Amino acid sequence: MSLMPLASHRAAGDAVLVGPAGVVSAATFFSQAARLALALPQARHVINLCETRHGFMLGFAAALTRGQVSLLPPGRARADWEALLGRYPGAYVLSEKPVDGVDAFTLEAFVEERARGAFDIPRIDSAAVAAILFTSGSTGEPAAHAKSWGRLCAGARMFASRLGWEERSGHAIVGSVPPQHMFGFESTVMLPWQSGVPVHAGDPLLAADLETALGECGRPAWWMTTAMLMRAPLRGASLAGLQGVVASTMSLPAELARAAEEAWRVTVIELYGSTETGALATRRTASETAWTPMRGVTLRAEGAGEEQRFRAEGDHIEAPIVLGDALDLHADGSFHWLGRTADLVKVGGKRASLFTLNLALTGISGVDDGVFAFPPRARAAGDESHPARRLAAFFVSETLDHAQVLTALRERIDPSFMPRPIHRVAGLPRNVNGKLTQAALDELFARHQPPQSIAANHPCIAGHFPGDPRVPGAALLARVADALRERFPQHALRELVQARFHEALRPGERFSIEARREGGRARFEVRRAEREPE
Repeated sequence: MSLMPLASHRAAGDAVLVGPAGVVSAATFFSQAARLALALPQARHVINLCETRHGFMLGFAAALTRGQVSLLPPGRARADWEALLGRYPGAYVLSEKPVDGVDAFTLEAFVEERARGAFDIPRIDSAAVAAILFTSGSTGEPAAHAKSWGRLCAGARMFASRLGWEERSGHAIVGSVPPQHMFGFESTVMLPWQSGVPVHAGDPLLAADLETALGECGRPAWWMTTAMLMRAPLRGASLAGLQGVVASTMSLPAELARAAEEAWRVTVIELYGSTETGALATRRTASETAWTPMRGVTLRAEGAGEEQRFRAEGDHIEAPIVLGDALDLHADGSFHWLGRTADLVKVGGKRASLFTLNLALTGISGVDDGVFAFPPRARAAGDESHPARRLAAFFVSETLDHAQVLTALRERIDPSFMPRPIHRVAGLPRNVNGKLTQAALDELFARHQPPQSIAANHPCIAGHFPGDPRVPGAALLARVADALRERFPQHALRELVQARFHEALRPGERFSIEARREGGRARFEVRRAEREPE
């Protein structure tokens, strides 16, 4: 059995965490972890729901010391972790505070403890499974991936080497990604532990919170974040003390990377990886289009044509893994990422990657976020020639309307992939990891039904207010029922509980149906539709 230290801090006074409450020293932190380990329930698995960096790290350290495997759910929604309780019988929930409806073990009191006893960092069996992480569910059911302690440590050392950190670097880390996500786990838990550097205890999402966190670090800090969270600080935040940025979990547009480097005078690194593999490669997106694999990572092509797949190997990977990505692999080992294999789509006989289309959309100046997707009906039409198989798009912008975005898109993408329709929304329903799950997209489509109308020659119109024709309420409700069946096919319609008609709809007037589920019921609204440009 090979034992490896839980962290590389060498002195009792080394900072493990920094924040508004000051410094949490190594002596205090590992004393807290030792006390917590003795108090944890007897179990094989623990679901770590702690939301603060301090609480999560403390719970993970205590579980490791106790020989328990930490289950890290793909999101913080109740459904995410409740599914794990059924999947892993006997598992218990660990949280900073009580959780409604479940007998959770809370560690609030342990976080407040000061150092007790001698400074001692535990040593962990390198072969022991330390954590099980789960894919985001963006393409289906979340899949479990076990990580041994030795492989996690190897990945953290590889990460530090790529950042150019020497042993016991004088940096700190600020994270705006949850520690339950693979990127957040690698960058804000494993990286600081194995590098012996402190991490900020907070989870700053707003620009003002980020500025405060950087000031509380007391040393140059690297920000671990997502492309979406980088946009707000560009609107005037100074970010004094920022040393560098690492972005992951979603594509980083080159325009955004260049703007960030110019505004903050730091290097912005984009990280490529997955829950299955951990970090695999990086690039400086402002000036590079190709990715460079981490030291010790090897990518191999297998097969040819549409059947070609790529296998990743490395010291931090449990076993060689076939990637779900399409790559353009170069002789020197670098590569261009062409998108997820599952997101390659065909429309009108032409092929494109949803990743490339999303990048074209979010690369438009003034677009803060955006996504291309097939509506539920189009996904069901597997035949690419089916008339329903057209892409739609959603975008977030404070300054651009539909026509302006479509004009910009025509200069960037093939006409076959122009979205029909395109919706401007206040925000996309991304989870805390920045991901858009298929369920969230389906819900978004359910709220933005395509405009339709009831023609003047429809049988329901005849005789309905002669000389002043109006669409009968029953005809509208029939359309609503059809929309609900299409959007929620797994749920049966039983009764209409309530409907209120505020004004009349004329034959030929376009209207849209917005629908959403709330518990066991569906709520809907029928609205006159403004004509969106084609």
